[in-house]
Amino acid sequence: MSTFTRRALVTAATAGAAAGVVATAPAAAATPIGTARPSPRRLFSAGEFESTMDPAASGADNAAAFVADVAAADGRQVVVAPGTYTVAQVILTDQVVNVRFMPGTLLLPDASLHAVGPAGRWFHATNCDTRLYGLTADGQHLPEDCWRSDGGEFRAYDTTMLNMGFEDLVGNSTSLGTLGILCKSVEEVIIDGYAGSEFWGRKDDVYANQAGKVNHLMMYECERVAIRNVTISGGRGEDNDFFHLLDLRPVPTMHGTIESCHLYYNGQTRRCMKFQGGNWDVRDVHCYPAADFEAVSAETDIGEQNLNCIDWAGSVEGTLRLSDSYVDATGYVVGVSHTFGPLGRVIVENCTIVGGRRLAKRNNPEPPHAYSEIQTMGFFAIPQDNDSEIRDSVIKGFSRSVVVQGNRNRVVGNTIDDPQIFWLQAGSSTAKDFLEVSGNKVLTRTPGAMATRCSRIDNYTNVEVYDNTLIRVPGTVVNDTHGVFIDITNGGATGIATNNRAPAGTVSVRSGASNVAVYQNQGQLLRPLLTTGPVGNGGTGEDNLQIQAIPAYNLHRLGSAVRSTFTGTTANNANAKTLRVYVGTTLVLTAPLTPGQAGGWEVQLVVIAVPVVGGELKYTVKLLECDSAGAGAPTVARVATGTTIQVTTQPIILKTTAEAVANGDVVSQVAVTESLDGRHFIFS
Repeated sequence: MSTFTRRALVTAATAGAAAGVVATAPAAAATPIGTARPSPRRLFSAGEFESTMDPAASGADNAAAFVADVAAADGRQVVVAPGTYTVAQVILTDQVVNVRFMPGTLLLPDASLHAVGPAGRWFHATNCDTRLYGLTADGQHLPEDCWRSDGGEFRAYDTTMLNMGFEDLVGNSTSLGTLGILCKSVEEVIIDGYAGSEFWGRKDDVYANQAGKVNHLMMYECERVAIRNVTISGGRGEDNDFFHLLDLRPVPTMHGTIESCHLYYNGQTRRCMKFQGGNWDVRDVHCYPAADFEAVSAETDIGEQNLNCIDWAGSVEGTLRLSDSYVDATGYVVGVSHTFGPLGRVIVENCTIVGGRRLAKRNNPEPPHAYSEIQTMGFFAIPQDNDSEIRDSVIKGFSRSVVVQGNRNRVVGNTIDDPQIFWLQAGSSTAKDFLEVSGNKVLTRTPGAMATRCSRIDNYTNVEVYDNTLIRVPGTVVNDTHGVFIDITNGGATGIATNNRAPAGTVSVRSGASNVAVYQNQGQLLRPLLTTGPVGNGGTGEDNLQIQAIPAYNLHRLGSAVRSTFTGTTANNANAKTLRVYVGTTLVLTAPLTPGQAGGWEVQLVVIAVPVVGGELKYTVKLLECDSAGAGAPTVARVATGTTIQVTTQPIILKTTAEAVANGDVVSQVAVTESLDGRHFIFS
């Protein structure tokens, strides 16, 4: 680009030069055919056209000059020399707008722009092919918005917008709210380099209306959109969202990428990003609480107006894919969310989402402003959601790290760091189909966090829960208060759970009354129930020998079965000895053992769940006794079968007892109970 000054331009121009035409040559006679015609802009590189705006001129004159420059340039680049220009409203239609603002150029609004609705719109281009370079505008809280493009194309590079919007005028039906760049029905949008700060919106105690809307960048039913290298901070108002991407058409076609953004929110930033419709690839986004962020009170980490940091907020078709980003949502109720289905979905991958460790305690921003105390969430998907997922991400803090309630949700490969109430809440009162929860590592640090249970899964069919691990992080104090790692609570649930691991003292998976088959779950006990310490009778009367407690629900499902083996010895004396076998409260076998020999005995008990009616169990019990050397024929052989009703939602005791005369007349040596359908026991 050529270098020039206004003085050089004026010196070179002829006295009769047309306004805005660079170094226009005097009128010439007709040029013979074949003779080269002199260039009318010989002092400057092709395409450069200096603006006729003047720092000393009025806002109205500079607005008129801007319009005239664009028209006269006829597609060539208009260059605005350094200086501070007051500019009134600029309306452009069916033009090629190609303007470069040189470093040191600043636009200020004319006082006439302090108005609501179209009168407060600073620049408005309709069906224009717009290219802006280096636009710097300080609204001084006078205009309602800065640049609007309807139709055509829009490209802006290295843009700075400050202090748009106001709070002293009342909105009306023509108000669009406070906007930095609004593109509506634009074919292609490219914004590369945008810095915005301190946009204000009016507070009228009515949400989701235009008067209180505040957006730095709003894309409405455009087509191709690329936004990158953005920094936004500050501001205040209701419905204050830094980004708003909106496509309400029956089949939204707006799509694009947003990348390399730094968003600094305060307690007035309702959302950093709001999506409604379209397909978006969002990456390398960084959200932080700004220096001016203040929590609403000392009881919470949440700001006064803050809702969801990054939010799919409309029942409109489309996908938000957020990747490789860092979202510090400490000041928000929710980090990343899908709050209004069912057509949209949100996919989060390779992200870090950070939240506070305290509940959201505040008066609701919306009327009637009732006080609420709710839990914060890192990733949230409503029951109307379909196909949302979070994977390979870090979710740190929050009351509930991940809440998914829709169909075909996935929570895969994440690191969940120090959740306070649940690391996972899945499902709702509405039945849903398919949930995958796999490969997640849950780190627990805070004493008392996730007390009783760490997660719950409700009302899903086709559940796949596998390879999840609970890790107690060593420290001065270790959090060891939780009883259940993964709790499947609904009786209608179906699916599998396998290889989920929890430390000693914590149940890895509790499947409850569900039809979720649980395999190879590592918890406090990895083996079948095993007792090896000898237990003998004590004198006269009936005494318990070895006892095997089948955990609750393990004999609740049709076909669940166990086999218990009890072995023992008898003393070589003449005392009477009686062995009994119990299934729960039911006595299933009574047999006298042989006096006068050093005997050995074995009981095998098989119990199978056949819940035609609740808790119905069928059993087969077999007793063999021989002399201890095993050299002779059995001296006692018994088999018994039958049915018993037990409460299978509680532990069921399988045991042997002995009634004899002297201590140790009958001794039980070993007891072992195995599951016969391939499942390890799940301890509740």
